[in-house]
Amino acid sequence: MRSSPKYSFFRVMIGGELVDVDIFQYSHKTTVVMSMLYYNQEQIIMASVTAPERKIAIKGAALLFQETQSDFLKRQILL
Repeated sequence: MRSSPKYSFFRVMIGGELVDVDIFQYSHKTTVVMSMLYYNQEQIIMASVTAPERKIAIKGAALLFQETQSDFLKRQILL
């Protein structure tokens, strides 16, 4: 039998920007997806991490999201 995840959704302000955080908790792992829509460029940046523990998944997704956002902003400056 397949297990269904426990789902949580949060919308948080980070540096003046709205970031959506989706958390999918299974019995043996947690997946965290962080995403943000840039309205002016009509683009979405997103980062996803799966880990055995919720805390590790949240920290990993936050770090990966910050790196992705930084890379995106650097590319926008160069254009």
